[in-house]
Amino acid sequence: MILAVAAVTYLCCVQGFSPAGNSPRLRPYVEDEQLQNAPIISIIDDDESMRCAIKSLVTSLGFGAYTFASAQKFLQSPHLDHTSCVITDLQMPGLNGIELQKSLLAQGRHIPIIFVTAFPEERLRARVMEAGALGFHSKPFESETLIKLIDKAIEAGRKT
Repeated sequence: MILAVAAVTYLCCVQGFSPAGNSPRLRPYVEDEQLQNAPIISIIDDDESMRCAIKSLVTSLGFGAYTFASAQKFLQSPHLDHTSCVITDLQMPGLNGIELQKSLLAQGRHIPIIFVTAFPEERLRARVMEAGALGFHSKPFESETLIKLIDKAIEAGRKT
């Protein structure tokens, strides 16, 4: 399913149309207001196609989404304070997903984190889950699995 989203994202980018909301809309004011109040999902992955695919999925659900090519860029962004959930790759150049999780926790930020990785190892899964991660999934993954975890993250944020 995520591959289908990636294909749509690719076609949209090639045609100059963005599924992220840069196209003409029928009811811009209603949608703009909904997006202003929508939870923010930050997507961190060094693979641009994966970032685009996940962003397309997230925005199709009505959430706001920001993408980052590295954990460092996310930590330096103005969106850090408004992020309701982080979807991050595990292995990236520079700061990896585990180090990002440690950094957020050290700062007292308990943002729900969903890990996606092409290199699933049980010891790493156990480590991030023990530290409070919401999920740990290997690529490729089913969109429905990610949607359920995002919903769980948003619900957890509403309770705090």
